[in-house]
Amino acid sequence: MSKLFKNFVGIDISKSWFDITLIAMQSSVRPLHQQFAQTADGYKALLDWLQLHQAAINNETLFCLEYTGIYNTGLVNFLVHHSAAIWIEMPLRIKKAGGLERGSDDRSASCKIAWYALRYHDQAKLWKPADTSIEKIKHLIAQRERVVNTLKLLTVPAQELIDCGCIGEGNMVLKLQQPVIKALQKTKLQIESVINKIIKQDEQLNHTVELLQSVNGIGKVTATALLVYTKGFTAFNNAKELACYCGVVPFNKTSGSSVKYKPSVSPFANMKLKKLLHLCAMSALQNDSEMKAYFERKLLEGKNKMSIINAIRNKLIHRVFAVIRDNRRYEDNYVRPCA
Repeated sequence: MSKLFKNFVGIDISKSWFDITLIAMQSSVRPLHQQFAQTADGYKALLDWLQLHQAAINNETLFCLEYTGIYNTGLVNFLVHHSAAIWIEMPLRIKKAGGLERGSDDRSASCKIAWYALRYHDQAKLWKPADTSIEKIKHLIAQRERVVNTLKLLTVPAQELIDCGCIGEGNMVLKLQQPVIKALQKTKLQIESVINKIIKQDEQLNHTVELLQSVNGIGKVTATALLVYTKGFTAFNNAKELACYCGVVPFNKTSGSSVKYKPSVSPFANMKLKKLLHLCAMSALQNDSEMKAYFERKLLEGKNKMSIINAIRNKLIHRVFAVIRDNRRYEDNYVRPCA
């Protein structure tokens, strides 16, 4: 990121308010702090406050904030509307860059984010809004996941009662909550129907999902999730970046000549995508002869089963990126033409 910024705004967002810390690179004035309400009036008051301190929303001001889910949606949309330079960073990166700290509050958090933006602005990756349809699907699949988790919370304990021999008690619990379960199952189907409708109405999204599903093992749910988390495959430059994001790339860990650990995947990953890819890998083992042969060959070499499955997840990601890159459906034993 080569753009030169003169003002750095750190934002710490809560449900009802957000704290702002402004640091001017060329000023000797100490960082300025202010708190605003998470409302339309609060956003307008932010504009007035910035203008008062000669830091208008323009290409010389960098706004940095942590990703906080739905809480940052309103402010981010407001800043996007005013063409602001926005950097949405992982909270863990900011935390580790801050060094040792004892205690924290909203004011100090916004100050730490502002200093982080000043120190690392040359590495900033400016945030770009996703397609409107993708944003709608994102909220819908999040709600679908909540419904699925609720169904599990209701049905699994009751089934465990039956499995443990408490058949009467288990059936009683299932009977009592049956209306709720049916309603949730209906809601789940309705959400999936709306998602499918949105995808079919957008020619490009529909085409992308069809390409993804041409890869053996990739189903509709995983294809939709990949579409959302990659912002239509614009958030990652290559398959390896996406594989790291999904937590399927093993990393070495050594120190000196004596401390050596087995390569392992990082826990810092999108666990939702990782879980879906695991299911896809198991499906590919059943339906893809190449993957099945690879699994059996690695087993004979003495490789760990989970290590092989992780490699299959990685292979699926590379196949997914290949079909998007070449804009063509997946084919077994396909050979790319020479340039």
